Amino acid sequence: MSARGHGLGRPVTVAGAGLAALLTLAVGLPVVALLGLAGHGGSATASPADAGALDAWMAERVPGSPLVGLGAIFVREGERNGVDPRALVAIAFHESVLGTAGSGAGIHNAFGWGPGIPFPSWEANIATVARGLATGYIAKGRDTLAEIAPIWAPIGAANDPLGLNTNWLRAVGGSYEDLGGDPNGSIAVTASMIPGDLQGALCPHGGWAGTQGPIEALAAASRLPVVSVKRERRNTTSGGVSDHWMGCAQCFASDLGTTPPAGDAPASLIAAAIAGPGYQTWGRTGGVLNVERCGIRFQLLWRTYAGGNHYDHIHIGARRVGYAP
Repeated sequence: MSARGHGLGRPVTVAGAGLAALLTLAVGLPVVALLGLAGHGGSATASPADAGALDAWMAERVPGSPLVGLGAIFVREGERNGVDPRALVAIAFHESVLGTAGSGAGIHNAFGWGPGIPFPSWEANIATVARGLATGYIAKGRDTLAEIAPIWAPIGAANDPLGLNTNWLRAVGGSYEDLGGDPNGSIAVTASMIPGDLQGALCPHGGWAGTQGPIEALAAASRLPVVSVKRERRNTTSGGVSDHWMGCAQCFASDLGTTPPAGDAPASLIAAAIAGPGYQTWGRTGGVLNVERCGIRFQLLWRTYAGGNHYDHIHIGARRVGYAP
Protein backbone atom coordinates (compact mmCIF):
# COMPACT_ATOMS: atom_id res chain seq x y z
CA MET A 1 0.00 0.00 0.00
CA SER A 2 0.93 3.64 -0.26
CA ALA A 3 1.60 5.71 2.84
CA ARG A 4 -1.49 7.84 2.49
CA GLY A 5 -3.69 6.28 5.16
CA HIS A 6 -7.12 4.58 5.45
CA GLY A 7 -8.54 2.72 2.47
CA LEU A 8 -5.31 3.17 0.62
CA GLY A 9 -3.17 2.58 3.67
CA ARG A 10 0.20 0.81 3.75
CA PRO A 11 1.56 -2.46 5.13
CA VAL A 12 3.96 -2.61 8.02
CA THR A 13 7.54 -1.44 7.99
CA VAL A 14 8.63 -2.18 4.41
CA ALA A 15 6.26 -1.10 1.65
CA GLY A 16 4.37 -4.04 0.22
CA ALA A 17 7.17 -6.44 1.07
CA GLY A 18 5.22 -8.53 3.53
CA LEU A 19 6.87 -10.71 6.13
CA ALA A 20 8.74 -12.77 3.56
CA ALA A 21 10.88 -9.74 2.83
CA LEU A 22 11.10 -8.67 6.47
CA LEU A 23 12.34 -12.09 7.53
CA THR A 24 14.81 -12.11 4.67
CA LEU A 25 16.34 -8.91 6.00
CA ALA A 26 16.42 -10.38 9.52
CA VAL A 27 17.88 -13.83 8.93
CA GLY A 28 19.37 -13.67 5.47
CA LEU A 29 17.16 -16.32 3.86
CA PRO A 30 16.40 -15.78 0.18
CA VAL A 31 13.02 -14.26 -0.59
CA VAL A 32 12.05 -17.20 -2.79
CA ALA A 33 12.58 -19.64 0.08
CA LEU A 34 10.31 -17.67 2.37
CA LEU A 35 7.70 -17.21 -0.34
CA GLY A 36 7.65 -20.99 -0.48
CA LEU A 37 5.65 -20.82 2.76
CA ALA A 38 2.75 -19.91 0.53
CA GLY A 39 3.36 -22.83 -1.79
CA HIS A 40 0.79 -24.94 -3.53
CA GLY A 41 1.25 -28.00 -1.38
CA GLY A 42 -1.34 -30.59 -0.92
CA SER A 43 -4.04 -29.32 1.42
CA ALA A 44 -7.68 -29.07 0.41
CA THR A 45 -8.64 -25.73 -1.05
CA ALA A 46 -11.48 -23.56 0.26
CA SER A 47 -14.66 -22.44 -1.41
CA PRO A 48 -15.28 -18.70 -0.85
CA ALA A 49 -17.68 -19.25 2.06
CA ASP A 50 -16.05 -22.32 3.68
CA ALA A 51 -14.92 -21.13 7.11
CA GLY A 52 -13.68 -24.57 8.15
CA ALA A 53 -11.44 -24.89 5.10
CA LEU A 54 -9.99 -21.43 5.73
CA ASP A 55 -9.17 -22.39 9.31
CA ALA A 56 -7.61 -25.66 8.17
CA TRP A 57 -5.45 -23.87 5.59
CA MET A 58 -4.22 -21.35 8.16
CA ALA A 59 -3.59 -24.01 10.81
CA GLU A 60 -1.53 -26.10 8.40
CA ARG A 61 0.72 -23.22 7.42
CA VAL A 62 1.00 -21.34 10.72
CA PRO A 63 -0.25 -23.57 13.57
CA GLY A 64 0.25 -20.87 16.19
CA SER A 65 -1.56 -18.12 14.26
CA PRO A 66 -4.11 -16.15 16.30
CA LEU A 67 -6.24 -16.06 13.15
CA VAL A 68 -6.84 -19.82 13.25
CA GLY A 69 -10.45 -20.24 14.39
CA LEU A 70 -11.50 -16.95 12.83
CA GLY A 71 -12.45 -18.46 9.48
CA ALA A 72 -16.08 -17.59 10.16
CA ILE A 73 -15.10 -13.95 10.72
CA PHE A 74 -13.26 -13.85 7.39
CA VAL A 75 -16.37 -15.31 5.73
CA ARG A 76 -18.81 -13.01 7.51
CA GLU A 77 -16.90 -9.83 6.75
CA GLY A 78 -16.08 -10.93 3.22
CA GLU A 79 -19.73 -11.62 2.44
CA ARG A 80 -20.85 -8.45 4.19
CA ASN A 81 -18.53 -6.31 2.07
CA GLY A 82 -18.48 -8.23 -1.20
CA VAL A 83 -14.85 -9.41 -0.88
CA ASP A 84 -13.71 -13.02 -1.35
CA PRO A 85 -12.66 -14.18 2.15
CA ARG A 86 -9.83 -16.19 0.58
CA ALA A 87 -8.26 -12.98 -0.69
CA LEU A 88 -8.31 -11.56 2.84
CA VAL A 89 -6.56 -14.66 4.17
CA ALA A 90 -3.98 -14.57 1.37
CA ILE A 91 -3.12 -10.94 2.06
CA ALA A 92 -2.86 -11.53 5.82
CA PHE A 93 -0.55 -14.49 5.19
CA HIS A 94 1.80 -12.42 3.07
CA GLU A 95 1.78 -9.27 5.19
CA SER A 96 2.18 -10.76 8.68
CA VAL A 97 2.42 -14.56 8.38
CA LEU A 98 -1.17 -14.61 9.65
CA GLY A 99 -0.62 -12.23 12.53
CA THR A 100 2.50 -13.88 13.96
CA ALA A 101 5.33 -11.63 12.75
CA GLY A 102 6.19 -7.98 12.25
CA SER A 103 4.91 -4.98 14.13
CA GLY A 104 1.27 -5.88 13.47
CA ALA A 105 1.45 -8.96 15.69
CA GLY A 106 1.27 -6.87 18.85
CA ILE A 107 -1.47 -4.51 17.68
CA HIS A 108 -3.97 -6.90 16.08
CA ASN A 109 -3.05 -5.71 12.57
CA ALA A 110 -2.49 -8.70 10.31
CA PHE A 111 -2.66 -6.63 7.11
CA GLY A 112 -0.32 -3.74 7.86
CA TRP A 113 -3.32 -1.47 7.54
CA GLY A 114 -2.56 2.17 8.00
CA PRO A 115 0.38 1.57 8.38
CA GLY A 116 0.69 0.49 11.99
CA ILE A 117 -2.88 1.23 13.06
CA PRO A 118 -3.68 -0.64 16.31
CA PHE A 119 -6.97 -2.53 16.53
CA PRO A 120 -8.83 -3.73 19.63
CA SER A 121 -9.14 -7.24 18.19
CA TRP A 122 -8.34 -9.39 15.16
CA GLU A 123 -12.04 -9.37 14.35
CA ALA A 124 -12.06 -5.57 14.15
CA ASN A 125 -8.97 -5.66 11.95
CA ILE A 126 -10.54 -8.13 9.50
CA ALA A 127 -13.76 -6.09 9.34
CA THR A 128 -11.91 -2.85 8.66
CA VAL A 129 -9.75 -4.29 5.89
CA ALA A 130 -12.71 -6.02 4.21
CA ARG A 131 -14.60 -2.74 4.22
CA GLY A 132 -11.52 -0.85 2.99
CA LEU A 133 -11.01 -3.24 0.07
CA ALA A 134 -14.68 -2.89 -0.85
CA THR A 135 -14.82 0.91 -0.74
CA GLY A 136 -11.25 1.86 -1.62
CA TYR A 137 -10.59 -0.68 -4.36
CA ILE A 138 -13.52 -2.79 -5.65
CA ALA A 139 -15.95 0.15 -5.70
CA LYS A 140 -13.41 2.04 -7.81
CA GLY A 141 -13.08 -0.73 -10.35
CA ARG A 142 -9.97 -2.38 -8.87
CA ASP A 143 -11.33 -5.86 -8.22
CA THR A 144 -8.37 -8.06 -9.23
CA LEU A 145 -5.10 -8.55 -7.37
CA ALA A 146 -3.23 -7.12 -10.36
CA GLU A 147 -5.30 -3.93 -10.12
CA ILE A 148 -4.99 -3.74 -6.33
CA ALA A 149 -1.21 -4.26 -6.21
CA PRO A 150 -0.12 -0.88 -7.69
CA ILE A 151 -2.02 0.96 -4.94
CA TRP A 152 -1.48 -1.48 -2.08
CA ALA A 153 2.19 -2.12 -2.86
CA PRO A 154 3.38 0.46 -5.43
CA ILE A 155 6.64 -0.35 -7.17
CA GLY A 156 9.11 2.46 -6.65
CA ALA A 157 7.47 3.76 -3.47
CA ALA A 158 9.70 6.02 -1.39
CA ASN A 159 9.43 3.66 1.59
CA ASP A 160 10.46 0.66 -0.52
CA PRO A 161 14.14 1.38 -1.34
CA LEU A 162 14.90 -2.31 -2.02
CA GLY A 163 12.09 -2.71 -4.54
CA LEU A 164 10.42 -5.49 -2.55
CA ASN A 165 6.94 -4.49 -3.69
CA THR A 166 7.64 -6.48 -6.85
CA ASN A 167 6.96 -9.64 -4.78
CA TRP A 168 3.48 -8.71 -3.56
CA LEU A 169 1.37 -9.82 -6.51
CA ARG A 170 3.18 -13.12 -7.01
CA ALA A 171 3.09 -14.04 -3.31
CA VAL A 172 -0.51 -13.02 -2.60
CA GLY A 173 -1.67 -14.51 -5.88
CA GLY A 174 0.06 -17.79 -5.04
CA SER A 175 -1.68 -18.07 -1.68
CA TYR A 176 -5.02 -17.06 -3.18
CA GLU A 177 -4.66 -19.75 -5.84
CA ASP A 178 -3.70 -22.30 -3.19
CA LEU A 179 -6.95 -21.44 -1.42
CA GLY A 180 -8.88 -22.14 -4.61
CA GLY A 181 -9.16 -18.62 -5.99
CA ASP A 182 -8.29 -17.40 -9.46
CA PRO A 183 -5.23 -15.13 -9.08
CA ASN A 184 -6.12 -13.42 -12.36
CA GLY A 185 -9.83 -13.03 -11.61
CA SER A 186 -12.04 -10.77 -9.54
CA ILE A 187 -11.98 -10.94 -5.75
CA ALA A 188 -15.46 -9.38 -5.62
CA VAL A 189 -18.37 -11.33 -4.14
CA THR A 190 -19.86 -14.16 -6.22
CA ALA A 191 -23.15 -16.01 -6.04
CA SER A 192 -21.71 -18.88 -4.03
CA MET A 193 -20.97 -16.39 -1.28
CA ILE A 194 -24.58 -15.19 -0.94
CA PRO A 195 -25.81 -16.14 2.54
CA GLY A 196 -28.45 -18.87 2.62
CA ASP A 197 -30.80 -16.72 4.68
CA LEU A 198 -30.97 -14.26 1.77
CA GLN A 199 -32.17 -17.04 -0.52
CA GLY A 200 -34.87 -17.90 2.00
CA ALA A 201 -35.90 -14.25 2.22
CA LEU A 202 -36.88 -14.13 -1.44
CA CYS A 203 -40.24 -15.81 -0.82
CA PRO A 204 -43.26 -13.62 0.07
CA HIS A 205 -43.20 -11.93 3.45
CA GLY A 206 -43.85 -8.46 4.80
CA GLY A 207 -46.14 -5.78 3.47
CA TRP A 208 -47.54 -5.11 0.01
CA ALA A 209 -48.81 -8.69 -0.37
CA GLY A 210 -45.45 -10.13 0.63
CA THR A 211 -43.35 -8.22 -1.92
CA GLN A 212 -41.79 -5.74 0.51
CA GLY A 213 -39.77 -8.23 2.57
CA PRO A 214 -37.83 -9.77 -0.34
CA ILE A 215 -36.95 -6.35 -1.78
CA GLU A 216 -35.80 -5.05 1.59
CA ALA A 217 -33.64 -8.17 2.04
CA LEU A 218 -31.96 -7.63 -1.34
CA ALA A 219 -31.47 -3.94 -0.62
CA ALA A 220 -29.85 -4.72 2.74
CA ALA A 221 -27.53 -7.28 1.13
CA SER A 222 -26.36 -4.67 -1.40
CA ARG A 223 -25.24 -2.31 1.41
CA LEU A 224 -26.24 0.63 -0.80
CA PRO A 225 -28.43 3.55 0.31
CA VAL A 226 -32.13 3.27 -0.53
CA VAL A 227 -33.08 6.49 -2.31
CA SER A 228 -36.69 5.72 -3.33
CA VAL A 229 -39.46 3.22 -2.49
CA LYS A 230 -43.24 3.66 -3.02
CA ARG A 231 -44.45 6.90 -4.61
CA GLU A 232 -47.47 8.53 -6.25
CA ARG A 233 -46.35 8.41 -9.90
CA ARG A 234 -48.14 5.55 -11.68
CA ASN A 235 -46.14 5.02 -14.85
CA THR A 236 -42.50 4.57 -15.80
CA THR A 237 -41.02 6.71 -18.57
CA SER A 238 -41.64 3.75 -20.89
CA GLY A 239 -45.37 3.81 -20.09
CA GLY A 240 -45.62 0.68 -17.92
CA VAL A 241 -47.13 0.55 -14.44
CA SER A 242 -44.34 1.06 -11.91
CA ASP A 243 -43.75 -1.25 -8.96
CA HIS A 244 -43.06 1.98 -7.06
CA TRP A 245 -46.66 3.19 -7.54
CA MET A 246 -48.70 3.44 -4.35
CA GLY A 247 -51.70 2.07 -6.22
CA CYS A 248 -49.86 -1.15 -7.07
CA ALA A 249 -51.12 -3.10 -4.05
CA GLN A 250 -49.12 -6.28 -4.68
CA CYS A 251 -45.86 -4.60 -5.67
CA PHE A 252 -42.87 -3.07 -3.98
CA ALA A 253 -39.65 -1.49 -5.27
CA SER A 254 -36.48 0.14 -4.04
CA ASP A 255 -33.95 2.28 -5.86
CA LEU A 256 -30.38 1.96 -4.60
CA GLY A 257 -28.14 4.98 -5.05
CA THR A 258 -24.92 4.23 -6.94
CA THR A 259 -23.15 4.71 -10.27
CA PRO A 260 -20.91 2.49 -12.43
CA PRO A 261 -18.53 0.85 -11.75
CA ALA A 262 -19.23 1.00 -8.00
CA GLY A 263 -22.69 -0.49 -8.50
CA ASP A 264 -21.55 -3.41 -10.66
CA ALA A 265 -20.73 -5.78 -7.79
CA PRO A 266 -23.97 -5.09 -5.83
CA ALA A 267 -26.00 -5.45 -9.03
CA SER A 268 -24.25 -8.76 -9.75
CA LEU A 269 -24.96 -9.99 -6.22
CA ILE A 270 -28.67 -9.19 -6.60
CA ALA A 271 -28.82 -10.73 -10.08
CA ALA A 272 -27.17 -13.95 -8.89
CA ALA A 273 -29.47 -14.09 -5.85
CA ILE A 274 -32.64 -13.93 -7.94
CA ALA A 275 -31.48 -15.66 -11.14
CA GLY A 276 -28.68 -18.04 -10.16
CA PRO A 277 -24.92 -18.49 -10.60
CA GLY A 278 -24.99 -17.68 -14.33
CA TYR A 279 -25.52 -14.04 -13.40
CA GLN A 280 -22.48 -13.58 -11.13
CA THR A 281 -21.04 -10.83 -13.36
CA TRP A 282 -24.31 -9.46 -14.74
CA GLY A 283 -23.72 -6.03 -13.23
CA ARG A 284 -20.75 -5.31 -15.48
CA THR A 285 -23.08 -4.95 -18.47
CA GLY A 286 -26.47 -4.68 -16.78
CA GLY A 287 -29.75 -4.28 -18.65
CA VAL A 288 -33.24 -5.53 -17.80
CA LEU A 289 -33.56 -8.77 -15.82
CA ASN A 290 -37.00 -10.25 -15.08
CA VAL A 291 -37.17 -13.44 -13.02
CA GLU A 292 -40.11 -15.35 -11.52
CA ARG A 293 -39.51 -17.30 -8.33
CA CYS A 294 -41.59 -18.17 -5.29
CA GLY A 295 -44.68 -16.58 -6.83
CA ILE A 296 -42.98 -13.21 -7.32
CA ARG A 297 -41.81 -11.50 -10.51
CA PHE A 298 -38.52 -9.77 -9.68
CA GLN A 299 -37.21 -7.01 -11.92
CA LEU A 300 -33.65 -5.67 -11.83
CA LEU A 301 -32.64 -2.60 -13.85
CA TRP A 302 -29.05 -1.35 -14.07
CA ARG A 303 -26.92 0.36 -16.73
CA THR A 304 -30.00 0.90 -18.90
CA TYR A 305 -32.39 3.67 -19.91
CA ALA A 306 -35.34 1.25 -20.08
CA GLY A 307 -38.02 2.70 -17.82
CA GLY A 308 -35.80 5.67 -16.94
CA ASN A 309 -32.16 6.44 -16.23
CA HIS A 310 -30.66 3.46 -14.40
CA TYR A 311 -27.07 4.63 -14.56
CA ASP A 312 -27.47 6.60 -11.31
CA HIS A 313 -29.26 3.89 -9.32
CA ILE A 314 -30.10 0.19 -9.26
CA HIS A 315 -33.83 -0.57 -9.42
CA ILE A 316 -35.17 -3.74 -7.81
CA GLY A 317 -38.89 -4.36 -8.03
CA ALA A 318 -41.25 -7.19 -7.04
CA ARG A 319 -44.80 -7.99 -8.11
CA ARG A 320 -46.96 -11.00 -7.28
CA VAL A 321 -47.21 -13.28 -10.33
CA GLY A 322 -50.64 -12.94 -11.97
CA TYR A 323 -51.43 -9.58 -10.39
CA ALA A 324 -52.48 -6.81 -12.82
CA PRO A 325 -52.69 -3.36 -11.17
